[in-house]
Amino acid sequence: MTQDTTLQHSVPQGLLILIAPPDLEETLIDILLQQTAISGFTSSHVSGHGGSHGESAVKLSIMEQVTGRQQRVQFMLHAALIDLQNLAASLKTQFKSTDIHYILMPIAEMPA
Repeated sequence: MTQDTTLQHSVPQGLLILIAPPDLEETLIDILLQQTAISGFTSSHVSGHGGSHGESAVKLSIMEQVTGRQQRVQFMLHAALIDLQNLAASLKTQFKSTDIHYILMPIAEMPA
């Protein structure tokens, strides 16, 4: 193991999943690319099912009601847990009135 790998394993790691409306995709990509604590992330287009999430509930359009889905973009980021907590807090403040949903989980195990 290299010193960087040893250091990485000694710091609690986390996984942040962001789910956002498609119109915020480019803005979020720009913000995430500027994060020095994150070496990279993945994104994918997903469908959200159900009425809404969070405090800023967005009503379903007629088409979304018929199909039972809303288009969303999902980002997955792996980094030090504290860095992800800080990022989530910042995004929560910055995008308070939007329909962004996030999940932050500690990583129990990962390959070396």
